[in-house]
Amino acid sequence: MTDELAIPAGSIRTVWVFGVDLAEQELPGFRGDDRPGGPDRLSPLEQAVGAGPLEASHVELFMSDTLADYGLSTYLTDANGMDAESVGPDRDRLDALTGPVLLVFSGALRDGIDRLDPKAPLSLVGRYTESMNFTLRPPLRAQTAAGAVEDPPTKRPSDAAMSGRIAALALLVLFLLVAVMIWVGA
Repeated sequence: MTDELAIPAGSIRTVWVFGVDLAEQELPGFRGDDRPGGPDRLSPLEQAVGAGPLEASHVELFMSDTLADYGLSTYLTDANGMDAESVGPDRDRLDALTGPVLLVFSGALRDGIDRLDPKAPLSLVGRYTESMNFTLRPPLRAQTAAGAVEDPPTKRPSDAAMSGRIAALALLVLFLLVAVMIWVGA
């Protein structure tokens, strides 16, 4: 049996789903919205997940009734790209969740973390992975997909380059003129 709290090796995108045993009005405090953050100060949510500081953009905390019409299982597969075979066995359980739900995506975890260590008020519902699709697509055959790579148009020399060349030529002519005058005068 797989340890659902272990962090999978490689770059497989994973999400851990937790039920949160808190009232809706307690969620902002649990998330840490009311406390100053810092590298040494973990929010109650981060302490409960047990994986150190989390990247907030990869953590979702919401009320399950937010997805009542859509379903949490559909949200995981369609909106977040999790593998339907990974989510399938828990579909009914996911869609029946009530109260707050916490999604912790693997992108939220710092390097070096190999396992989550959740504590109350969290209860693990499951771990789900992204579907890996290595199917080769047929090449595009439309004429517009072929593109037209042409040589870039040749650029005319800049005005500064032309001015520099003219100045160098003028100096050369002056040098020759002075050399001829010195030779004739000697």
